Amino acid sequence: MKTKVIVDTDTGVDDAMGCALALRSPELDVVAFTSVFGNVSVELTTENTAYLMEVFGREDIPLAKGAGRGLVGNPNYSPFVHGDDGVGNAGFDKPKTIKPTRESAAELTIALARAHPGEITYIALGPLTNLALALAIDPELPKYLPRVVWMGGAVYVPGNVTPVAEADAWHDPEGAQMVLQQAGWQVDMVGLDVTDDTILEEKDLKRLQAGGAEARYIAAMMPFYMNFYSKKLGRYACAAHSALTVAVVAEPAIIAASEQLPIQVELRGTFTRGMTVADRRTNASNGQEREWTQTPLTNVLTDVDRPRFREMFLQRLGV
Repeated sequence: MKTKVIVDTDTGVDDAMGCALALRSPELDVVAFTSVFGNVSVELTTENTAYLMEVFGREDIPLAKGAGRGLVGNPNYSPFVHGDDGVGNAGFDKPKTIKPTRESAAELTIALARAHPGEITYIALGPLTNLALALAIDPELPKYLPRVVWMGGAVYVPGNVTPVAEADAWHDPEGAQMVLQQAGWQVDMVGLDVTDDTILEEKDLKRLQAGGAEARYIAAMMPFYMNFYSKKLGRYACAAHSALTVAVVAEPAIIAASEQLPIQVELRGTFTRGMTVADRRTNASNGQEREWTQTPLTNVLTDVDRPRFREMFLQRLGV
């Protein structure tokens, strides 16, 4: 039976990869897309997601516009990573047929979760603001929405926007804290611990460029993103953060290792705001018990089968 998913996205080059993979994964039934600020403004992420849905012929799926800023502070965008348009300055047209619903992302999430109690997995590819707002509206939401899979955070590796903070946690630390501290649902963190070195290479780009219309659509936005990553990686390649996050929902065997940890999100630190802080102490390692005994455990992915993911992604895009 297919897994029903809501995909919340701040599209975003790697987010587009993730949305595309969700639509081409036979294990998943995408019941809604929701947009959120992050890589670019929520107006652009909504347009980008609508255009992607048109490319893939999925006008039947509702798209709800979400939050344009985090719960605290003003948004900061990443045009140097994803382009001014959020999709690698690829020059795509504006969407022609798909318009966002009257319901907000938070309202649509609540309505769908209540209509399909216990059946939906929420895949968050950006800041957790929309889900935090839904939780504020409906505190009973975890009774109906059992699982959240979040592309965000970092435990064992450095951050990517500050020395310690990953981008989607940093964009809205208060929203992330609300979601991670809420008992009642399972949260899987697909963070930089596994995504930062899950790489698509130049040869993979060439396969996409030689593919059909959908593959070429993804390929058109990748060069800008690869140029950014080439400075970090020392070769023409890029990380596939969001695509990996969708992949582990569609094909759980890609997960090679994970660890259940209590996590708090730093909200006030001068140098550490947005850091996802895990209490990794155990009796076995150093004789100290964890102090955060009332903190819900988050399932932190620590290793994945990268070759399996890469081939899955390419094959499902038809190349």
